[in-house]
Amino acid sequence: MVDLIIGELRSLRQDPVDNEELRRAKDHLKGSLMLSLESTSSRMSNLARQELYFGKYFSLDEMISSIEKVRGEEVQQLANTFFDTRHIALTVLGNLDGFKITRERLDCN
Repeated sequence: MVDLIIGELRSLRQDPVDNEELRRAKDHLKGSLMLSLESTSSRMSNLARQELYFGKYFSLDEMISSIEKVRGEEVQQLANTFFDTRHIALTVLGNLDGFKITRERLDCN
């Protein structure tokens, strides 16, 4: 599983996200956002998070517009920033039964 995840991180760093995959991700995010606003507690959490992080409120239309503006190249740029091998960490929970992993195996480059 670790190798599959590292492979995906490496792929995100090397290639822009496919337009169809980006469309599905945007649609999923917008749908989740709209569903989350149906619950009063979720709405209040969202308002509080916006106030804490940004100091202002973003309307649903502003958030959807921002999501639509994201390009595959921008996702790739962020992947190169955040999926840096020097900062990758691994947490394993449960019976390790001798499981060991080297830093080289976590290489995303």
